[in-house]
Amino acid sequence: MPRQDISSKPGPLLPESLMTLIEGRRTGLARHMARAVVTEISWDASTGAPPSAAAIARACEAGLDLFLATAREARAPTAEELRRVAQLGVHQARGSQSVGPVLAAYRVAAKVAWSAILTAWRETREADPEAMVVTANYVFTALDQVAAEVTKTYLAAREQHLQRGTRARTRFFHALISDTFDSELALQKQALALNVQLASGYRAIVLRLIQGKAEAERGAEMLQEAMSAVEPPARTLAYVDNPSTLVVLWPEGGPPPPRLIAQLQAETELRWAGRLKPVVRAGLGSFHPGLHGVSRSYLEAQQAMEIGRRLRPEGGAHDYEEVVPYLVMTQNPLLADRYVRHHLGPLLDADSKGGQHLPTLEAFLAKGSVKDAAEALHLHRHTVIYRLDRLKEILGFDLDDPFVRHRMQMALDLRKLL
Repeated sequence: MPRQDISSKPGPLLPESLMTLIEGRRTGLARHMARAVVTEISWDASTGAPPSAAAIARACEAGLDLFLATAREARAPTAEELRRVAQLGVHQARGSQSVGPVLAAYRVAAKVAWSAILTAWRETREADPEAMVVTANYVFTALDQVAAEVTKTYLAAREQHLQRGTRARTRFFHALISDTFDSELALQKQALALNVQLASGYRAIVLRLIQGKAEAERGAEMLQEAMSAVEPPARTLAYVDNPSTLVVLWPEGGPPPPRLIAQLQAETELRWAGRLKPVVRAGLGSFHPGLHGVSRSYLEAQQAMEIGRRLRPEGGAHDYEEVVPYLVMTQNPLLADRYVRHHLGPLLDADSKGGQHLPTLEAFLAKGSVKDAAEALHLHRHTVIYRLDRLKEILGFDLDDPFVRHRMQMALDLRKLL
């Protein structure tokens, strides 16, 4: 006989004697069901405490009450009855655990309940095959309804839990990088509640992805996907600050951060081959002891990123220690402009009349040799040699001197920042 749908229309009433027997054995049967669940179901305790025996017992009692109420009155369960039965699903969701064990637990409990109901059914005078089918219909329809409600409740609670967790993690991360937490102990407690393992200190890395001449719209998301494949050291933290920026906190004692950047570069090229070649741009802060030092490192990483963006628009890694001289000089624009004029003034005046000396100097300093500079400029090497000789005449500096070349590079870079 096909199972009747008691959720949509009234079904036949069960024998009163059967209902009386089951109600009289409710408490003991609920305990028996709970013991079976505790014994037979394996709960994953790695992400949180499994449901207590008391919670399991309450769910079993609610399940029996659901069956008794709907069977006695031949009606569909109420929303409140289903809510009480589905509480284990809420527990699993809040513990970031799978809903699978909960559904398995209800099947185990239903099996025990069905066995007890069969025993009670055999003891009634009104027992007959049709009554048995009706009873089975109520038992298994109730199980179907419970499974559906548990799954629905689990998914709703899981989504709510994730949203709360995301907001809590966002507040936690912002407190860490802005140094707005009361004490390291208080922050450690927050981390424990969020299942986040903190290192004793961090070096901040600000990452963006460049495609063509612009930042990728989904750069942070793409970098986060790549991060999942590079296996950073334990206690590394990563956070999407905005759609284009990923902030990584690199733990003290980890491998050099440039290794991470190289791995991310290789991974992004592999994942998004065929498009505009992605280039990882990174700003690296210095390490400062303790969790209160993270905010300073984060500020340095942002400054390194900004200076690096203006100096090398094509991307690359920029360490704070390397850009400090530029930060110092640009704090006094008059001094910086004076430095540029002292080293490049004659060259700028000559180029204002149609010369090409500045691009030649930039290519020579960037590439380090006449041959490579000629290739970059798409010129014959003799043309580059001629231009370099003219540069020496105009500037009055010996470009073969490493100290002079360093000063000239500094002047070229400062000119981009003014």
